[in-house]
Amino acid sequence: MKYFLLALLLSSPSFAAKVYQWRDADGHVYYSDQPAVGQNVRERPIRVPSNNASQVQAAMVLFVTPECGQPCADAVALLDSRNISYELKNPNRSEQQMIEFINLVGSLSVRTPVLLMGKQVLSPWDKLIWSASLNKAGFPVVEKKNMPAIK
Repeated sequence: MKYFLLALLLSSPSFAAKVYQWRDADGHVYYSDQPAVGQNVRERPIRVPSNNASQVQAAMVLFVTPECGQPCADAVALLDSRNISYELKNPNRSEQQMIEFINLVGSLSVRTPVLLMGKQVLSPWDKLIWSASLNKAGFPVVEKKNMPAIK
């Protein structure tokens, strides 16, 4: 019952970023978006992502092959420059990764790099298009701090 109530609270469109928890005299746990009057209430903060980047992050996969060369190196550098966590896969390395790649892009004739970003597939490699897509998904450019000039 308590998990149902918590799920109900989390799915509510009017959900604030806090949940209150308390136990009744019988030890049953309750959750609410309002503190219960006269109860020993514990506030439970809930982390709500400010954009969809955290959801996309879970499904960020970059397909590369050694034959790809500079475009694959550039794609890796782009993701790394934005401090994005991703899984690196080579469709030539295993049958499972090859099947996953074919299911994603439809054929083995598609050249790497290919980026799976959530449900969006980015291919072919184009730095401007990939950068714009990453910006839109909530992965901003990481500002580099200015290094002091060496004299």
